[in-house]
Amino acid sequence: MRINFIWLLTPLLIMVEQGIKILIYRCYFCLETPLLPPWIYFRPVFNRDYSWLNSLFQLGLGRLCHIVVVFIITIALCLLYYYLKRQQITSGLLDFNFSLLFAGAICSLLDKIFWDGSLDYILLKGFFTFDLKDVFINGSLGLFLLMFTFDHEGLRTRL
Repeated sequence: MRINFIWLLTPLLIMVEQGIKILIYRCYFCLETPLLPPWIYFRPVFNRDYSWLNSLFQLGLGRLCHIVVVFIITIALCLLYYYLKRQQITSGLLDFNFSLLFAGAICSLLDKIFWDGSLDYILLKGFFTFDLKDVFINGSLGLFLLMFTFDHEGLRTRL
């Protein structure tokens, strides 16, 4: 029986992301240091707004609302992945992409449930602070856009 790549990579990505946060919280929370000056800095902060939309527009949506929304999105991603697999799209790149998405979604849920927000630690000077989960999600969305644009393994035509 072949174990799907996604079931190995996703938990590994989650453990790495959450492990980094635990390490930062316990040892480096008060540290601020340039990584690539003058643009990128290490500066840990707790984001208690739960999402960038909530923060940007000051919507005031609470923790429970965000947990429910992320949970629904995660279920929708599972259904989309299942649908694509039923369409016989057996791309390793697609599995990698969904590993990133699932890891990002689950880390987002863990942040909201156990951290009461998100411990963000990479400051993009003049813009925002983010974490590895955000890199997973945005990297995956960018990769999916490229796969869709170039019709990777008939992805666009089979949707």
